[in-house]
Amino acid sequence: MSQLGLGVCLGIVLLIVAVSRYFALMKDVREAAREQALKDEKYRQVLEQAKAVEHEEKVKKAQSGHIPSILSLAKENEVGNLRVALGWYQKAAELGNEIGQNALARLSRQDVDDPHGEAKSRYWECLVKSNNNEPEALFELGRFEIRGYGTAINTTSGVGHLIKAAEMEYVPAQLFLGDWYVVESNPTPSPRRAFFWRLKSAVNNDAMGCIKVAYCFQTGVGATRDRRRAIYWLEKAAELGNLEAQYLAGKMHLNNDQPVTNVTDAAVAYIWFSVAFASGYLDAKKERDTAVQHVGIESILNVQKVAKQIYKYLHNPPVPVHSTMDLLDKMYDRSKYRPTDAELDAALGRINEDIDVDSAVQTNPGPSASGQGNGSQNTAKKDWSGEMIAAESVSSA
Repeated sequence: MSQLGLGVCLGIVLLIVAVSRYFALMKDVREAAREQALKDEKYRQVLEQAKAVEHEEKVKKAQSGHIPSILSLAKENEVGNLRVALGWYQKAAELGNEIGQNALARLSRQDVDDPHGEAKSRYWECLVKSNNNEPEALFELGRFEIRGYGTAINTTSGVGHLIKAAEMEYVPAQLFLGDWYVVESNPTPSPRRAFFWRLKSAVNNDAMGCIKVAYCFQTGVGATRDRRRAIYWLEKAAELGNLEAQYLAGKMHLNNDQPVTNVTDAAVAYIWFSVAFASGYLDAKKERDTAVQHVGIESILNVQKVAKQIYKYLHNPPVPVHSTMDLLDKMYDRSKYRPTDAELDAALGRINEDIDVDSAVQTNPGPSASGQGNGSQNTAKKDWSGEMIAAESVSSA
């Protein structure tokens, strides 16, 4: 055999050997890959089982109130299942966790399937801010809880937040409480409390608070009816620039329910109606024209002069305290009444004591003073003006 033939045969043998080794190697590779795939699948199954066990344990812990587990579950679902995430954040928030509360404030409005989502966000935003004792947030939170806006109705909590804001001298909360304690929807109305908070707002120089205090004295809501004090608070609100108070001060002096016999009252009424109308309260014109009929011809020019002077006072702030009242007292020899800050503080203290006593009696009604059986005990207490007012009849055990 020639050398060429031997070379060809050797090449064929080598090729066969190489092909055989290649296929053997491929078989080993495929076998190794199959074994690796089996191992990976087994590992995946073990890992999934571990995750399932871990998730089950996490859920159990979360349901028992474990905050980190609750927040972890909420975060896991935040992208894929917002409704579930909100449920967990709600649980954390209700446990007092601020992260959960902030998350609800941020995410509730993103739940397009919840028609109350925006309200819930606003509620939780207020609650988070209220944690820092921000009076405005406490006020909004209280209103939301009373109305059931973004949360379940909780009157007790709502009133508590409002009182906290009011005690921080936040006037809107004081005004709200003044109305709340006499509104029909209040299950535990208290005219005395209403008067207390209205007086607090008036002491803080709020014009609407002054008007509401005047109403209390005019109608006897939580206080003794007293026309002089009602006029004082209306004129104080008028000095603060409130047009309605200027109009109402005129109405109080004119007293449309009875014939006008007092020329001084008619003159003062004309003055306040004139000031209110000149300031833009158009309804005052008709009342002014009625009042002028009771002002003598010989004094009308002087009355108009006083009206112009008071108008000038009020439109050149700052208005000196009691300046308009002092002028009217001097011009028309009115009985002067000016409660001092100390008197008002003492009055608020006495009203607060009255409220505490009433609450204690309502909570723990005791036996009558005579020690006899069923009956009623009439008590009396002084209101801040120093006059006696009858307390409610308290049933005795």
